[in-house]
Amino acid sequence: MAAMAGCRSQDSPSESAASRRRTDVPLRVVWVGAEADADVLKRSWASISEQPLDVRIVAPPRPVPDASGETEAPAELNLSGELFEKAAASDVLIYPVAMLSQLVSKKRIMPLLDQAAGKQASGTEATGQTRSDSAGDLETSETVFASEDRTTMPVGLRIATTFSSERLAIPVGGYLPALLLGEEANSTQETANTQETASAQDANGTKAAAITDWESYGEFVKSSDGKCCEPTAPTWAGAMYLWRLSSSLTATWLFERETLRPLLTEREYVAVLEQMQRAVQASVDAKQGRTPGEIYNAVASGELIAGIGFPQRGLSTDEDASVGGLITLASLPTGSSSRRAEQSRLGLRVDPSRGMVDPFMLVGSMAASCRQTAAADTFLQWLAGGEGSEPLYRNIGEFIDTKTAPSESSNDPFEQYRTWLSKKLSDANFVPTLQLIGAAEYYAALDKGVRECVHENKPARQACEEISERWSRLHRKFDLPAQQRNWRRAQGIS
Repeated sequence: MAAMAGCRSQDSPSESAASRRRTDVPLRVVWVGAEADADVLKRSWASISEQPLDVRIVAPPRPVPDASGETEAPAELNLSGELFEKAAASDVLIYPVAMLSQLVSKKRIMPLLDQAAGKQASGTEATGQTRSDSAGDLETSETVFASEDRTTMPVGLRIATTFSSERLAIPVGGYLPALLLGEEANSTQETANTQETASAQDANGTKAAAITDWESYGEFVKSSDGKCCEPTAPTWAGAMYLWRLSSSLTATWLFERETLRPLLTEREYVAVLEQMQRAVQASVDAKQGRTPGEIYNAVASGELIAGIGFPQRGLSTDEDASVGGLITLASLPTGSSSRRAEQSRLGLRVDPSRGMVDPFMLVGSMAASCRQTAAADTFLQWLAGGEGSEPLYRNIGEFIDTKTAPSESSNDPFEQYRTWLSKKLSDANFVPTLQLIGAAEYYAALDKGVRECVHENKPARQACEEISERWSRLHRKFDLPAQQRNWRRAQGIS
């Protein structure tokens, strides 16, 4: 294990792991994000550790908004390969989860130390590592990890950061979209949905408008005079379509498992995009979409009476953000409520609703080129919510604390969202993101096609056909057999 052997010193093997650590050698961190956020990272780490950070910044695929809600770069996906180049000479990577598959393919990351130690002991080679005499490193791994318990991670995040049954990353993001209902929306629940369905509940048990399926959501958008929107801004529309798909369909996810043929032209997939197109066209965002954070702020201010999104730290809010009243958080609508009711009536297993994390949720991994595995593991534990990491979660909008229990009694809207989120992330029914080599290119094709459909009136079937053709071309570009292996591994199939 040559990569790990580089972090060993000339000290006696009997000395403790802590005494062998060097604090004068910078920890090399590749940060996919904004420079201002990287500064927060360095200052926060400096307050609890003497070891300096050498942070190498890579522009994020999705532009990061500043405090005003504006983005410095044009709202389009960055498809640069800079991440994979810089990852070859680093200790820690902080990157979007959709890039996990390609990093594995390029042998740029290794499993977290708990798995690395176990695999070394059993003689199994870890991802991206080479083997050598590493008794000292094995001792380090066992010592560092002795008191750490990572089994408490919400199942949704555990699925997202596992590849071919190996834990390869720790999550520092984890937002999921919620159905956001202002007080006016709750007061009009009779017009929102006339079907007999169970009412949604928010984090505090408040009764929400009975919008449990996408058909009733579409009717609600119309009844609200269009003051109900979903995120379809550039770089967000593709994610919204995937969130609709995951909560609507129980069929095979996105691709045929063996051939990797895109399934977007199947009737069910086209129908979901048609449904999304109708809802967007009936909303005030028919011509230009918003981000999830912008929608949350619009519901909070009363500009919208409902929407789909989540609060984002770092986005400015109106001074009188309480004019819209209490926001009720509910699960996204599902597919057909009548289908589920029929299944229940017949005594059949009711199709579960599935979820999916944001493809650009940030995660942290140990690089295969890591020279300081013990220090890197300590840094990752801190990054994931360790003592002294609070400034990260207060000041970096892409971060959200999924490790610390939210305050059940807090009136802070963000804490109320975390309460709701912790329950949703504990749902076992999650599907993988676009875990393929070139994932950002696949996503760019999807986002472009969805926006052309919902904002430029392109027929849903035509949009799905064009996205499928682009995806098929990308299969060939990145080697179809390799992509087939990656997609199986993303689903835990060896």
